[in-house]
Amino acid sequence: MIQPRTVLLIGCALAFSAAVGAQATPRLAGTWKLATTNPPIAAARGGGAPGPGGPYGATTFAAAPESLVITQGANDVTVQIGATKEVFTLDDKVTEAPVGDVNALKTRAHWEGAKLHLHYKQAQNFGRDVLSVSGDTLTMLRDLETGGQSTTRTMTYTKVQ
Repeated sequence: MIQPRTVLLIGCALAFSAAVGAQATPRLAGTWKLATTNPPIAAARGGGAPGPGGPYGATTFAAAPESLVITQGANDVTVQIGATKEVFTLDDKVTEAPVGDVNALKTRAHWEGAKLHLHYKQAQNFGRDVLSVSGDTLTMLRDLETGGQSTTRTMTYTKVQ
């Protein structure tokens, strides 16, 4: 004979399991504009525009992209920075474009709870973004290693309506 207490415990465990399994994937989709950067980006030499400019000015490897456009599907996330658009599959498997090219951009992505981890590598450049969202605020922790320099920055973005 099953004790009423045992039935209650089993019922609570099933309810908790269902609640945890039913958590929705955060919606990161939208257009996002940079609000804050910590640490700030140093001005370019000669008083030019802030940020690295050059080959990484408006690409996946930008130190602090001014804006992001994120499209989110069931199995992938597309991130657009400037004219550069990268697709990350959410199965944590590496994809490369163009396939077989020694300088191909290699990407992978996965969820850790409510945070999306985006990993990317091209030639000797590496990066990882950890994205989380709260209302109309997107937070990005960006670790980059480009051109022999390593940086870690926390950026907040506001959603463009």
